Amino acid sequence: MLSLKQCGRLLFACVLGAALAVPALAQEVKTDTFSIDLPADWKQPQPVQNMNGSTMAIFQNTKDGSAVTITVVANPMAAKDVAAQTIAGMKAGGINASDPVEKDGVYETTYAQGPGKGVSYFASNGKVFAVTTILGPTINTGKELLKNLKPADPALFPKF
Repeated sequence: MLSLKQCGRLLFACVLGAALAVPALAQEVKTDTFSIDLPADWKQPQPVQNMNGSTMAIFQNTKDGSAVTITVVANPMAAKDVAAQTIAGMKAGGINASDPVEKDGVYETTYAQGPGKGVSYFASNGKVFAVTTILGPTINTGKELLKNLKPADPALFPKF
C-alpha cells in the first residue's frame, strides 16, 4: 500500500507526464480584420496597435529573426496606388524594390537590403487596404506563418 506522500508523488508524476505529452497550443491573435495562430517559435513582441481606424500587428520568429507585419488601414485607396507610393518611398530610402506585380488582385513587391530579404503584399477591398510584409534572412519562414492567417475579408490578403 502506498503512503500519502507516495500517492502525492505519483499523482504529480502523472500530471507532469500528461502535461508534457500534450502539444503546446498555439497562441491566437485576433483583430477585427484577421486572426492568426502563432506557433511556438513565433512571438508577438508588442500588442496589436489600433489607432484612427488602422490596425498593425508585428510577429517575430524566435529561431531566425524573421518578422511579419500586417497593417490594415481604413482608407479606400486602391492596392496598386498604395504599392506604388510605398515602393517609391522605399527606393528614395535606398532600398532596391521591384515594381509591383499583380496576382489575384494583390500586388507584390520584393526587395533586399544587405543580407535581409523582404516581400510586401498590397490589397484593398475599396473600403480598407492592407499591407502584409515579411522580412528576414528568408521569406519562407514568414510565408509558413501566414498559412495560419484567417482573414475576415479574403480580398485583403494573399493566399499562402
